[in-house]
Amino acid sequence: MRPVKLLTVFAIFVGATTLSTSAFADRRNPLDGQPAIRHKVELRKLRFEVTPQFITSTNQDYRNAFGPGLNMQFHLTDWLGIGISGNFTFNSNTPLEDRVRSQLPADTNFSSNSSSYVYPGPQPTLQIHDSHILQINALASVYASITPWAGKFSLFSSLFFSYDFFVNAGLGLVYYTQNNCCFVARPSHPTPDDIGKGLTFTDANTEDASQFAGLKVGGMIGVGVHIYFTEWVGLQLELRDYIVKANPGGLDVNGDRHLTSDDEGPQNNIFFGFGVTFVLPPHAKISK
Repeated sequence: MRPVKLLTVFAIFVGATTLSTSAFADRRNPLDGQPAIRHKVELRKLRFEVTPQFITSTNQDYRNAFGPGLNMQFHLTDWLGIGISGNFTFNSNTPLEDRVRSQLPADTNFSSNSSSYVYPGPQPTLQIHDSHILQINALASVYASITPWAGKFSLFSSLFFSYDFFVNAGLGLVYYTQNNCCFVARPSHPTPDDIGKGLTFTDANTEDASQFAGLKVGGMIGVGVHIYFTEWVGLQLELRDYIVKANPGGLDVNGDRHLTSDDEGPQNNIFFGFGVTFVLPPHAKISK
């Protein structure tokens, strides 16, 4: 009798397990195919962003640049956008530039375009230095913007704000200017060895350095954060690096006694910007 009872219990157990498994298999997960976040405020998707801003340089050697500008972006999705930006800048001396200028001798006979001018050399005079130094007067970029992180935070458990972190990358343009005018290349003082070889040179300090000024094209990378006070008004803080080939000092760098493109090298022009962001239309869409 005992084997019969054991077989009966085993059969009941197997049957119950089979029915339970079948019932579980027939059940559908109610979260299948549902969004990760319901009723999400899509602050960026298919919206146009305009940010008047003020920028200032952080790493210029000779001349600090600062001024107003404008960023404009269109967000294709909640995490991907495309944009353009432009800034006009003013300039002031850095502490290094003030120190350099204080050490250079002034030349009362200086004339940049007179063939009768005698350059004392070999050290640049104050006037030569001032006429070669470059300064940034405009910046522009065309870029893609990626927003990998976004969320909300609160202050004192009563004020709530949305935020996002973004990364920019694209084409960067830097417009350099200088006070150079019409330099005439003048003979330098050759060494006895140079004379023996029949070599003559001009002095690079007196050569025209205008080739270093103008529009320089390179790359732009940046990072930043938005803090939204409402669905369409917020604060933007960012760092951008405009990477171009340039010669900020405007003088001979490689020691070949001539001013050429070989005296230019990669320059990181890092700017900090802050501005007020307006996102249109004013009301963001709410996801399902």
